[in-house]
Amino acid sequence: MNVPFRIGATSFIYPSGWLPNVERLAGRVDDIEILLFELECGVPGEAELRALVEWQRRAELTYTVHTPLNVSLASDRESQRQRAIELVCRAIELAWPLRPHAYIVHVYLGDCEHDREPSDLSAWRRRAAGSLQAILDSGISSADVCVETLDYDFSYVEPVVDDLGLSVAIDLGHLHRDERPEQELLLRNLHRTRVIQWHGVDPSGRDHRSLKYYPRERARWVIDTLLGASYRGVLTLEVFREVDFEESLAVVRSLLVEERS
Repeated sequence: MNVPFRIGATSFIYPSGWLPNVERLAGRVDDIEILLFELECGVPGEAELRALVEWQRRAELTYTVHTPLNVSLASDRESQRQRAIELVCRAIELAWPLRPHAYIVHVYLGDCEHDREPSDLSAWRRRAAGSLQAILDSGISSADVCVETLDYDFSYVEPVVDDLGLSVAIDLGHLHRDERPEQELLLRNLHRTRVIQWHGVDPSGRDHRSLKYYPRERARWVIDTLLGASYRGVLTLEVFREVDFEESLAVVRSLLVEERS
């Protein structure tokens, strides 16, 4: 599409595995977000990884990796934090042959999303920082680790991101769903944002749906901002169904046409 940023999709657009999705998406997008949500439910084997590497070369793809969801890097229970560190490190090791553009991690307020706010924010930050540092100690560059915006005020975790030199994954769909000021957050963090996850929220309140549900004026602002800043990261259409992907890709294309007209 001749834009400075890379347009991406997830590895589960079609009801099949990682490789069949990559084969169908190659040439249509520039980056594919490899979803390693649950390592216990299966991961790409060695042969599949080799094929993914070959497609990366053939189609000039990059990969981003979404590390497991069932982790609690800032839990007040040490056993939970240690398990979370181990799972994220396993995902990083597994995906290493893909030379990912970024690894996306979740840092929950508690043991899962939508948990209550911690009573001691400073202690929560120390726990989060300790877990993230342990992940960095595995040998990964701090700039390759992206802390994702979730269901809380991102300023809670920004000092940790600052101190460790981490990158950011801004989920515009989450911010829109939760009615948080996505424009302010994007402008404040764009310089260290490697991945922007974009999706709509349907009338029932379900997110990760087509961008046709994302407010058009806000969508236009997003594209204008990324082009104006010559953003060179990844803009992922973070949806998980073919119809949502096709509609979202059409929205992005139409916005780019408007921008150039």
